[in-house]
Amino acid sequence: MEEDKIKSETLASEQDGEKTKENEQGRSKKPFFESILSFFKKGKAQQNGNSEAVPAPHKLKKVKNARVGWIFQMFYKHRATMKKVAAEKETIRTIPLVFITILVIMAVLISAPVKKMQIEQGATIPENFQYWSESQQSQYLESQQNQTNPIFLYGFPFLGGIAGYLIVFMLMSNILYLTLTLSGSRSPKTRIGNVVAWAMVPFGLREFVRFLNVGINKSFNENPGLSQLIDAGASGFMAYLRGVLGNIDAWYLLFVAFLMIGSLEVSGLTKKKTIIATLIAIIVILLLQGLPSLVSSMFGDLSTGGVGIYF
Repeated sequence: MEEDKIKSETLASEQDGEKTKENEQGRSKKPFFESILSFFKKGKAQQNGNSEAVPAPHKLKKVKNARVGWIFQMFYKHRATMKKVAAEKETIRTIPLVFITILVIMAVLISAPVKKMQIEQGATIPENFQYWSESQQSQYLESQQNQTNPIFLYGFPFLGGIAGYLIVFMLMSNILYLTLTLSGSRSPKTRIGNVVAWAMVPFGLREFVRFLNVGINKSFNENPGLSQLIDAGASGFMAYLRGVLGNIDAWYLLFVAFLMIGSLEVSGLTKKKTIIATLIAIIVILLLQGLPSLVSSMFGDLSTGGVGIYF
């Protein structure tokens, strides 16, 4: 009896050992594939410091659509919207920059035919044109004829308008990051870039107003901003100052207000330090924006008051 009992216990232990071994083998096979999937899921979820699960595609689409709505909320919920922008850790600067780009293109498309019509009708001829010599008159008319080329009507305004805003964005982002960092802020560059891009949304409305003005009145604003305070024929330092003042309008002041709100949200500094650092960045950008007018005055009658050229 004892021998049978011992044999039965031995057999049972061997069966249990085989089952345990099979279970371990099954477990070792299953986690191998699961671990690979979980690795990629975890890697995607941890991008940009996010350790949460990856959202479903339809949820991501809803988030993007909500961010597009921020463009309109900037004008009636500016503080709450800038707070949401400042809280984002990933790059969300594309939406406002694309918004500005689309409106620049619209403004150029409606301005080009009007500009061509004015040149062909002689509306751009200077007042003292009759006192010029024949060679000067022929040179001027030839240059005006060249202005009707599609490159001058569409190409340069497209490049000038879009590149101008992109240069302002890049310079402002870097200068503001530098001034805030020197003031003691430890905010990452990505968040500061987001704030600058969304603060530039009023420039899109500036282009939209230009689009309506040209479309309705068939004319251009030759004295943008505060540039009318200085004569259009100014040269040297006064031409430079005219270029600086030409960038200051209602839309620029709105940009400054939005930038201040965003900087206060993202800097982590005291209100006084943040305002001083932001004002320094704004003044530096304004001084740089006056350089094209200075260069233009040095080369004669080149106009910097075209569509979208603010740098």
